Amino acid sequence: MKRKKIVVSGINMVEGGIFTILHNALQELSNFVKNEEVEIIALVHDASKFQFSNITIIEIPLSKKSWWFRLYYEYFYFKKLSKQLQPDIWFSLHDTTPNVVAKKQFVYCHHPTTLFKPTWKDWKFDYKIGVFSVLYDFLFKINISKNHTVFVQQHWIKEIFEKRFNITNIKVAIPEYIEEILTDFFPFEPNKIHFFYPSFPRSYKNHEVILEAIKVLPKNISEQTQFHFTTIKDSKEKYAKFLVKEYGFLENIHFHGKVNRSQLLSMYNAMDCLLFPSKIETWGLPISEAKAYNKPMFLANLPYAKEACGNYEKVTFFDENNATELAKLITEFVEEKHMFQGNTSPFDTSNDLHNWKEVFQYILTD
Repeated sequence: MKRKKIVVSGINMVEGGIFTILHNALQELSNFVKNEEVEIIALVHDASKFQFSNITIIEIPLSKKSWWFRLYYEYFYFKKLSKQLQPDIWFSLHDTTPNVVAKKQFVYCHHPTTLFKPTWKDWKFDYKIGVFSVLYDFLFKINISKNHTVFVQQHWIKEIFEKRFNITNIKVAIPEYIEEILTDFFPFEPNKIHFFYPSFPRSYKNHEVILEAIKVLPKNISEQTQFHFTTIKDSKEKYAKFLVKEYGFLENIHFHGKVNRSQLLSMYNAMDCLLFPSKIETWGLPISEAKAYNKPMFLANLPYAKEACGNYEKVTFFDENNATELAKLITEFVEEKHMFQGNTSPFDTSNDLHNWKEVFQYILTD
């Protein structure tokens, strides 16, 4: 029997969450095909970061040097490479559909800025957010109809893609989340009520609505509370520097630096309530993480947050642009007067793919 050949492309996934997506996908594919007649080829930026005995790694180090290289590889070089490799399946893990020759193509779309309309503030603090919001929308369209299936992370994104790109071959592949529960508690100050927002300092993450809410809290509430933000301290990001300069005078905030995984989980365990006002996400991992610890949550009143939250009682949604509303919720929480709205998922997830194993079962099925 002829071996089936799959090419997985992730040349632009070099750090942070998107690198984790690539590594986890290859790990699962490596495990999945151990007893299958499948040849795996992975296209990556840095081969030294991957050690899989049954995966052939092709390194493309120039892929992150500039967007011109990225576009060259996606729409010119990969066609030549695909003719050499002759894959049965080409799976692009980073949003764009390359120009290739393969029996089947698949693409995994997870970049949120194509769903986001940036404000002047987003352009000011990181012009790339504005550029990407325009560029990705254009790049998503190129060749998208060539795919056997387009994978997205949530149902509301599926509905947008169906209308925007006039396609119906979309399947929801929910990000795999394996619960990690630590019993350790981060050493927050005792006898305080601790609110937590773990997020990288990007302008669309909307830290200001929390910080503006803190400014208008009644004095007795401020004295009882502390607010914790990760990856802000010592960050070189323009937005992080702005937050420190503009709000560093607030006595009940703590701008933490980068934290490792164990520290992060211990913070979830020690906190009293998650705040998550981000204006756009394709999932919102902290929502899943806080839910695993059964913690109360105040979330942006947006589709991504409601879908990521799913069925849950201890959650209330607020206008992500309304600091006064958030301050009122925080005050009610501290005074133990808040009645949570709760959330019920309106989506049928029975046909969704719930982890990478299910994704590759789907892809590799004739």
